[in-house]
Amino acid sequence: MIVACKKNEDTRTSISYTGKWFISQTVSLQYYINTDGDTVYFRNDTRNYADSTAYLDIKLTGYTTGKAALYLDGYLDSLSYEYMTKEYFKLDSTLCVVQEASDSVFRFNTLVYNGELVPGRVVVTQDYFVADRR
Repeated sequence: MIVACKKNEDTRTSISYTGKWFISQTVSLQYYINTDGDTVYFRNDTRNYADSTAYLDIKLTGYTTGKAALYLDGYLDSLSYEYMTKEYFKLDSTLCVVQEASDSVFRFNTLVYNGELVPGRVVVTQDYFVADRR
């Protein structure tokens, strides 16, 4: 008797960035692209956080969904989490882009488009997060 099995290539159940991450830095950018192609930045803020004063804790409650707790600047937000692909996930309705995810480092950014801040321009807001396990 010969039995063949197909290897499961789906790694969603072993998402490497679930768990608690301590945020060491955030960079907030807002910009739009001018008609001549130049990028015009009107917000560029960098914040550094001391040990354990900011964190993101992602817990799966389903196969690709869960809850996230984000603690920044003394405020705790409870967010829904949705795995999309290895490179993308959502926190509530905000698209997040994974830049690096390993056992000890997690870097990602949010990506939000808003057309109301500068008339006639689509404004891009990006918040970059640098986090690690401690």
